[in-house]
Amino acid sequence: MHTFLNDPVDVTVDFANKRIQPLSIRWDGKTYAMKTVNLVHGAREGSKRIFYFSVSDQTNFMKLRLDTETLEWRLIELYTD
Repeated sequence: MHTFLNDPVDVTVDFANKRIQPLSIRWDGKTYAMKTVNLVHGAREGSKRIFYFSVSDQTNFMKLRLDTETLEWRLIELYTD
Protein backbone atom coordinates (compact mmCIF):
# COMPACT_ATOMS: atom_id res chain seq x y z
CA MET A 1 0.00 0.00 0.00
CA HIS A 2 1.27 3.46 -0.88
CA THR A 3 0.16 6.31 1.38
CA PHE A 4 0.87 10.03 1.07
CA LEU A 5 1.31 11.74 4.44
CA ASN A 6 2.64 14.95 5.88
CA ASP A 7 3.22 13.87 9.48
CA PRO A 8 5.87 15.33 11.77
CA VAL A 9 8.32 12.67 12.99
CA ASP A 10 11.28 12.44 15.34
CA VAL A 11 14.39 11.20 13.58
CA THR A 12 17.63 10.02 15.18
CA VAL A 13 20.54 10.61 12.82
CA ASP A 14 24.25 10.00 12.55
CA PHE A 15 26.56 12.61 11.06
CA ALA A 16 29.47 10.86 9.36
CA ASN A 17 31.63 11.72 6.35
CA LYS A 18 29.70 15.00 5.87
CA ARG A 19 26.45 13.06 5.42
CA ILE A 20 23.25 12.69 7.40
CA GLN A 21 22.28 9.06 8.04
CA PRO A 22 18.78 8.49 9.49
CA LEU A 23 19.05 5.71 12.09
CA SER A 24 15.53 5.55 13.48
CA ILE A 25 12.15 7.21 13.10
CA ARG A 26 9.54 7.71 15.81
CA TRP A 27 6.07 7.99 14.28
CA ASP A 28 2.57 7.18 15.47
CA GLY A 29 3.84 5.91 18.84
CA LYS A 30 6.29 3.43 17.29
CA THR A 31 10.02 3.48 16.62
CA TYR A 32 11.34 2.13 13.32
CA ALA A 33 15.04 1.27 13.02
CA MET A 34 16.26 2.14 9.55
CA LYS A 35 18.34 -0.50 7.81
CA THR A 36 19.06 1.25 4.52
CA VAL A 37 19.12 4.69 2.98
CA ASN A 38 18.14 4.12 -0.63
CA LEU A 39 18.28 7.67 -1.99
CA VAL A 40 19.02 11.22 -0.84
CA HIS A 41 18.33 14.30 -2.92
CA GLY A 42 18.01 18.01 -2.34
CA ALA A 43 15.62 20.62 -3.67
CA ARG A 44 14.85 24.29 -3.21
CA GLU A 45 11.53 25.75 -2.11
CA GLY A 46 12.08 29.46 -2.51
CA SER A 47 15.11 30.25 -0.36
CA LYS A 48 14.76 27.03 1.68
CA ARG A 49 16.97 24.02 1.12
CA ILE A 50 15.01 20.77 1.52
CA PHE A 51 16.43 17.25 1.63
CA TYR A 52 14.49 14.08 0.89
CA PHE A 53 15.54 10.67 2.21
CA SER A 54 14.14 7.37 0.93
CA VAL A 55 14.75 4.87 3.73
CA SER A 56 13.59 1.41 4.76
CA ASP A 57 13.50 -0.89 7.75
CA GLN A 58 13.25 -3.90 5.36
CA THR A 59 9.48 -4.03 5.91
CA ASN A 60 8.38 -0.44 5.35
CA PHE A 61 9.74 2.04 2.85
CA MET A 62 9.47 5.68 3.85
CA LYS A 63 10.20 9.05 2.28
CA LEU A 64 11.34 11.69 4.75
CA ARG A 65 11.58 15.44 4.27
CA LEU A 66 14.08 17.60 6.18
CA ASP A 67 13.58 21.37 6.16
CA THR A 68 17.07 22.75 6.82
CA GLU A 69 15.70 26.15 7.87
CA THR A 70 13.46 24.85 10.67
CA LEU A 71 15.18 21.45 11.12
CA GLU A 72 11.74 19.84 10.95
CA TRP A 73 11.41 16.25 9.78
CA ARG A 74 8.22 14.98 8.12
CA LEU A 75 7.14 11.57 6.89
CA ILE A 76 5.64 12.29 3.49
CA GLU A 77 5.26 8.84 1.93
CA LEU A 78 4.89 5.30 3.26
CA TYR A 79 5.00 2.05 1.30
CA THR A 80 3.91 -1.14 3.07
CA ASP A 81 2.78 -4.62 2.05
